[in-house]
Amino acid sequence: MEIKPTKMTTYILTTIINERPKAFALIDSEKDVYGTVCFYPFQNGTIMIYEINGLPKEKGVFGFHIHEGNTCINDTSIPYEKTKNHFNPTNSNHPYHLGDLPPIFSTRGKAWAIVYIDKFKPDDIVGRTLVVHKEPDDFHTQPSGNSGEKIACGEIKKVQ
Repeated sequence: MEIKPTKMTTYILTTIINERPKAFALIDSEKDVYGTVCFYPFQNGTIMIYEINGLPKEKGVFGFHIHEGNTCINDTSIPYEKTKNHFNPTNSNHPYHLGDLPPIFSTRGKAWAIVYIDKFKPDDIVGRTLVVHKEPDDFHTQPSGNSGEKIACGEIKKVQ
């Protein structure tokens, strides 16, 4: 029996191979967390592909959100305070904010994934920040899923 990828999988992989992303974020932290996130337009949403390294090895699941702030400057006593709250232009409850993303699952401090999200397009999130949280999102605590301290951040920029 021959196993073939689904049409959507084939289309997503073809898009990633043949197209340039519309937006990206370089994830960085003061604690050795680093990575790259690329956003591709796809149908009525976005393909997000990421590789993040240096995550705390004692944890395996991390909250991951787009925040409304536009900078990762970390110059207050609260880590990444200037990223502000989750990106939520529709004033929805958590976990239905536009900025609510699937959690990051890591193995030995490394994570890699491709995710399709239909609630925004890359142009909708340019100028926002992408935040990795220390704890997993519980998907019900308001307003942010009790995902804990912000441990890494990336500014979402348009690919030139």
